[in-house]
Amino acid sequence: MPGESEDVNVEAMKHLGPPRRPAHRRATATASVLLLPLALSVLTACSDDDDTATPPVASPAATASGARCDTDPIVPATDGAAAARPAATGAYTLDSGASTAPRKKAFKATVTDESAALVSGSGKLSTHDSKVTKSGDTSSLEESDGRGLNAALLARDGGELDVSGGTFTTDGKGATGVAAVGEDARAVLSAGEITAQGVSAHGVLASYGGALDLTYVEIDTAGAQSAPIATGPGGAQVTVSGGTMTSAGCGSPGVQTSGDVSLSGTLFDLANSEAFTVEAGGSLSLKNVRASAAAGGVVLRGDGATSYSMDAGALQATDGDVFNVRRTTAKVELTGGAEVRTKDGKLLRVKDGGDVTFTADGEKLQGDVTVADGSKAALDLKGSTKLDGAVTGASLKLAGSARWTVSGDSSLKGLSFDDDTDVAREIARVIDGNGHSVTYDAAASPDLGGKSYKLDGGGTLKPA
Repeated sequence: MPGESEDVNVEAMKHLGPPRRPAHRRATATASVLLLPLALSVLTACSDDDDTATPPVASPAATASGARCDTDPIVPATDGAAAARPAATGAYTLDSGASTAPRKKAFKATVTDESAALVSGSGKLSTHDSKVTKSGDTSSLEESDGRGLNAALLARDGGELDVSGGTFTTDGKGATGVAAVGEDARAVLSAGEITAQGVSAHGVLASYGGALDLTYVEIDTAGAQSAPIATGPGGAQVTVSGGTMTSAGCGSPGVQTSGDVSLSGTLFDLANSEAFTVEAGGSLSLKNVRASAAAGGVVLRGDGATSYSMDAGALQATDGDVFNVRRTTAKVELTGGAEVRTKDGKLLRVKDGGDVTFTADGEKLQGDVTVADGSKAALDLKGSTKLDGAVTGASLKLAGSARWTVSGDSSLKGLSFDDDTDVAREIARVIDGNGHSVTYDAAASPDLGGKSYKLDGGGTLKPA
């Protein structure tokens, strides 16, 4: 009953290791991510109408560029719609006090918009190795994406969840595994397994000031528009350590965020989506994270600021661009020898008025950079960074021992080097022309004096 407290099984909590999963799923996901394959199978439907339909063979590169499998941003309801907002209910509810569920307690919900457990107010629920199941569709996909309606476990408006181990299985539209929504709402998960089967059914969701803290949690999603980790409108804080995240549905990146998400030591395998999507107002920070994705690497977009940082780890895109920036003002930072690559696409593509500052320190980068008219990109390569590719429409700074190997005719908005350097000597030292022509904007490159220079390996650098 709500408000009651029961003794915790202390022995069961002494050690929380990585969770166990069905052998065939874990082996497939872990091996795929660690080896960063160049080919991924399309595993599930791309239709919102039938989760089990055979998906069309669509171009993943087109997906990252806006095709039907793209991930739509989560949009909050308008004030006018708020009055008609469907109410969340819970098969088990707790709105005050602390309650510890018996070990392996089962929570279940089958009714539309009903959570298996709903914790709000000053309520705090702790579970240990529980079995949580949720079936049934939401009455509003918008409310599910924004406010966690129909989630299996929902912490709302100050409610707290402390979840240790256990399995969480959902089957229904908008049936997210665990959601934390509203100021001071918080969910802490360790060593659990979340499996979400429906459309717009995320693994975990935080929004409107909610917070999530995951340690060694395993998440599988199968439906379209079902990111393993998602933040909705209104800001959120998500911290993830360890764990393996997989998705099979169209438009289901490993992380889709307009809040602040920090990842460490996590593995991602995304069969029919880009790896990560950062919406306006969002930030994504990775340390020692490895991700393999079928439809591009990182998409940063929206009318606002976005940021992405990556320290060590690896990001492999089978098709599509490694970084795709549109409309947003973005910051991208790569450090620690992070490996980023794509089989078929650009290293960086900026369009639709996007503006990005791209910084790399001690990195090996391969692929072209393309900036469309009306968009901007400033590449700041430092340390021992090496870029092998053509650059069109971006400004470029080469500092320290950074080098550029030109793989195709290029046109720069501006070119600069470290202060107090001999420009002609620096050009000969750090640019390998490979016989290609590189033009630069003289007004934006005052140190070059509007002159033409011969490049090492053949080719020329000259004013446009």
